[in-house]
Amino acid sequence: MIKCSQIAITVLLVVGLVGPAGAEIINGQNWADSVNAYSGNIQNYDGELMSTNSSTWWVTGISDADVDGNGYGWDDVDNDFVAGWRGGASNQYIVVKFDAALVNQTGDDLVIHVYGGSGASATVLVSTDNSIYTEIGTIGSGASGYFRDETFDFAGHSGDVQYVKVLRVASGAGTGMFFDSFASVPEPATMALLACGGLGVLLRRRTGDG
Repeated sequence: MIKCSQIAITVLLVVGLVGPAGAEIINGQNWADSVNAYSGNIQNYDGELMSTNSSTWWVTGISDADVDGNGYGWDDVDNDFVAGWRGGASNQYIVVKFDAALVNQTGDDLVIHVYGGSGASATVLVSTDNSIYTEIGTIGSGASGYFRDETFDFAGHSGDVQYVKVLRVASGAGTGMFFDSFASVPEPATMALLACGGLGVLLRRRTGDG
C-alpha cells in the first residue's frame, strides 16, 4: 500500500519537473496562460472592456474570483479578475491558450470556473492549432450570483489541446456569463495528495480534541 508520504514526494517531483517553466502549472493543474482572442464587449463585471493591456491577466492563472470566500465573483476585492459578456449581443467569444497543451486523459480533462445568468448558454470548443475546433459541450445557467466549476471531456477531439474557445449562444436578459479560470482537471496523484492533506487535518483535530 502506498503511503501518503510516498504520494507527496512523487507529486512534488512531477510538479517540479513539469512546471512552471513556460506554463502556469500550479498544484498539479495546468492553468490558461493567455487570452488568445476575444470579441467586442468582453468585459469584467464592472463593465471595463478587455483590452490588449488587460487580456494577459484576465481569466488566466488560478481561480481568484472567490478570494473572500462567499462565492460571489464581483466583490470589491476581485471583480477585475473575471471576464465575459452581458447585454443583448450574440456570438461573443473568448479564446484562451495553454502554453503546455492539455492532454486527453481518462475522465474529464478541462474545468472552467464560470458564472451564468438564469438564461445563459454557451458552447465550449477546443483546438490543437487554433484552426480546427471541436465542440466538447455547453455551459448553461447556474445558481444565481455564484461561480461554479464546469468540467468537460476531450473525447471526440483528436490530439492535445492548446486552445479553448467559449462561444455565446443565448442573448437577451439573464444571459450574461463570466469566467474566472480555465484549467486541466487534477490528475489522480494530485487528488490523492489533497486527500492525504485533508486526512492529516482531521487527525490533528481529533488529537487536539483529546
